[in-house]
Amino acid sequence: MKIWINILAVFVFATSLIAGKMYWNNEVSEQSASRPTKVGDSSKMGDGEGTWKQYAQNLPKAVTEKIQKAEDTHEPMKLVIVGTAPKEAVQATWAALLKEKMEEVYDPSLIDIEVHEYKDMTTLRFIKNDTYKEISNAKPDVLLFEPFLLNDNGVVGINNTLENIKVIMRHIEQQNGDLVTILLPSAPVYKANNYPNDAKALEEFAKENGYEYINHWTAWPDYRSEDILNYLTKAPGQPNDGGEKLWAQYLENYFTSSASSL
Repeated sequence: MKIWINILAVFVFATSLIAGKMYWNNEVSEQSASRPTKVGDSSKMGDGEGTWKQYAQNLPKAVTEKIQKAEDTHEPMKLVIVGTAPKEAVQATWAALLKEKMEEVYDPSLIDIEVHEYKDMTTLRFIKNDTYKEISNAKPDVLLFEPFLLNDNGVVGINNTLENIKVIMRHIEQQNGDLVTILLPSAPVYKANNYPNDAKALEEFAKENGYEYINHWTAWPDYRSEDILNYLTKAPGQPNDGGEKLWAQYLENYFTSSASSL
């Protein structure tokens, strides 16, 4: 009788161990699936899935070369994001959302991200106040620059805006001749007249001067349609939370090859 009791006790103990192991494996699996995997040094991770190259497929060669250099030298590439701060409060700007997404995907050993946002800034004020020095001092390897296009509209004039951008970039490039610059327009404005032409002029300026250009307007509803009002506040060209997310989503796909759902 004692033998059978001992056998039963061993069986119960073994069953408990197996059940506990299965539960633990399931918990670990669920937790791993819920967190995005950061990608870092591909030499440590192999050439398969999980390397940064998987997420950098949409980036220009000049940027991927800098990420490769960061991996080789163990010195992160510096990405500086510059743009207009919102006039009305939002939960998070497109720049903040993009930074958060990229930091989920890329290891900090590869990319170091810094955001500079300026409220009511124009290109002329950016120069006169020497604000560009803040960007020069940040020493970016890659500059993602929304050059206050909407704030300049009707105030500075597009020709002066483009000349001001030249001055700004000349100062910044003095600190880094190997800088990669990516320009993008401000948010669209419902039923705007001259402003869309400003955006086209900025795109042409980028091409003529060897800068990358991101036309995120293609992700928005047509600016002549009332549908775009779902993404804007009452202030012209000011995105609401939905607009900031829409803008960020387009850039997230550009920088991480992944389209987030709104």
